[in-house]
Amino acid sequence: MKQLIFYTGLVPPGLFLDRVQRRGGAKARTGTAANGYIVARRRAALSTDIPGRLVELNVEEGSRVDQGDVVARLDTRELEAYRDRLQAEIRAAQATEKQSRLAVERQRKLSETEDVPASTLESAEATYEGSVARVQSLQASLAEILVRLDKSTVYAPFSGVVVQKNAEVGEVVVASGGGANARGSVATLVDFDTLEVQIELSQTALEAARVGAPVLIYLDAYPEEGYRGQVRQVWPTASRAKATVELRAEFLERDERLLPELGVRVVFVPEEESNPTPPMVLLPKNALIPGDEPRVFIVSGGVLEERKLSLRDDFDDALIEVGSGLIGGETVIINPSPEMQNGDRVPIGGQR
Repeated sequence: MKQLIFYTGLVPPGLFLDRVQRRGGAKARTGTAANGYIVARRRAALSTDIPGRLVELNVEEGSRVDQGDVVARLDTRELEAYRDRLQAEIRAAQATEKQSRLAVERQRKLSETEDVPASTLESAEATYEGSVARVQSLQASLAEILVRLDKSTVYAPFSGVVVQKNAEVGEVVVASGGGANARGSVATLVDFDTLEVQIELSQTALEAARVGAPVLIYLDAYPEEGYRGQVRQVWPTASRAKATVELRAEFLERDERLLPELGVRVVFVPEEESNPTPPMVLLPKNALIPGDEPRVFIVSGGVLEERKLSLRDDFDDALIEVGSGLIGGETVIINPSPEMQNGDRVPIGGQR
């Protein structure tokens, strides 16, 4: 059903919305099956090795980060002051070391030409050795402070998406998270490229659970379409209480609908049935924005969002297959006008 939209501002009235269709793909099957959840093989709670007050936090839920990006910083003013003091003490100790070394050299020359007690030279050498040890001790303390300063910055250990923010600027972060007003980590990072399925299969069905066995994975949110996958790992032990064995199955195809902790149903299928026709994403042709590059306006959160596409063949006179840029189910503008711009608001005025 199309919705009649009335626009204000730059968006002209009398246009329609339609939905991008998704057809085909794997249909629901019966057979050996198990329920489970999507989990990430690479998941990290980002924290520091030292306690401190958070003064900078550069991420929110949904933020994408690259490996090495700065996620957060702690207050380091006290450590920086200690570092500066140690550097000054090292310079003073090095000056003392130089004077002690010159004193030893003078005493050695005097002992060769004059009658100088051996104890005087020994005392000068001991003073020099003490000054050397003092410099080394201060340099070791400085190296420790520099390490602590580096640990006060939280870096992304791998590229991924922040799925949870666990602290706010001004809160105290400690590695153990033991304080009443302290946080154990600043954020949780997930590598979406490592998303897989965790299931518990009954021991009586283990015959189907060999590594590499083909499966079809159905999301509870989209139960009519399956994703091709295969068993990646069978746990080397069983649960006596549940009479089950844990399995991990990896996705052989992915899209934006895969999210951590989503419920799934995994069906084990024969090899010849494990390659369903990929689903087609079909777009109304009159939703395309006029121009050389295929683009559409989708409605997201009540505003227009311009989306670039790659297209395949015509499906029929009214629909064309989309190669990338849409996954199906998006709401698009029919017959977009040249006045429309990215970010325009789209209040819905009625339906027909």
